[in-house]
Amino acid sequence: MSLLKNLLGRTSRKVSRSNLRQDSSQSSDTKVLTKELMAEVKKLHFSTKRIADENLLGGYRSAFKGRGIEFEDVREYAPGDDVRSIDWKVTARSGQPFVKRFREERELSVMIAVDVSASSHTGTAGQSRERLAAQIGAVFTMIAMQNNDKVGLVTYSDQLESYHPPKKARNSVWRIITEVMTPGQYNPGTDIDGMIQFLMKILKRRSVVILISDFFDPKACDNLAQLAKRHDVTAVVIEDASDSQLPKSGLISLRDPETGKTHLVDTSSSKLRKAYDEKMSYHKQALTQTLEKSGAGIIRLRTGHEFLPTIRQYFQARVKKKQVSISCTS
Repeated sequence: MSLLKNLLGRTSRKVSRSNLRQDSSQSSDTKVLTKELMAEVKKLHFSTKRIADENLLGGYRSAFKGRGIEFEDVREYAPGDDVRSIDWKVTARSGQPFVKRFREERELSVMIAVDVSASSHTGTAGQSRERLAAQIGAVFTMIAMQNNDKVGLVTYSDQLESYHPPKKARNSVWRIITEVMTPGQYNPGTDIDGMIQFLMKILKRRSVVILISDFFDPKACDNLAQLAKRHDVTAVVIEDASDSQLPKSGLISLRDPETGKTHLVDTSSSKLRKAYDEKMSYHKQALTQTLEKSGAGIIRLRTGHEFLPTIRQYFQARVKKKQVSISCTS
């Protein structure tokens, strides 16, 4: 849901779950990129590599654990070994004490889910939400790849736009940047709940889910708690300065990015500005309550601000507590 819908108090239209497509008909490799966009994508890809190398891997490993430990083999008992690890069956057969050896099942399955609806094209701080979303998704993808994890990608609007199952692919970072940054390819609306239901359907084993969106409709997350119960979910909320305060620019024309409708608004009106501030404050509180109640971790980032310290802080906080909420303070 866009900012304009919140301001004017309109309700979002419902989208049938049957509209969700489970396969992308167009690969990221076949999308046509302009020279300008290609230069932007290459720049973003280069900066992502630099950011991912800045000591984030250790924090990622501590924050996101493997599924547990699994049996590897046995060896002869040595003085000091924990007697609880003795394999009594092997010991009985051999006549000598043997202990079990285990190894951590470290490999994770990571799914990056990105909102590519029209509201992601907005941004007032010299950076669009989609650019920040692309970089965040790419950073998580690269860190996961460095950890030898499988990484998948889902992009969505009010329907599924693309789906790539988790796997170890060298082009994963390039794919997420190009698919999120390619304009004019996707439907304008948003259906987060439909996307959540799709993730619950296709993710058979416990996975790490990074859900990236502006989350402009808390009611669209009705099934988020179910997803978070089955999987390790982190909601990355992409915010902008305009989310909390209207620019005082007098009479301006505002366009709803998801419907295309325009409205003439007097931003110098104190009454309008107060109503806007109150509605957006209510939205933020309602969204926070929804996300916290679901059990998902929360990262709040803002366009035009450095996000690396917030990601580091989130990783550190998760070592002590799985569900944490960290906001950009720059």
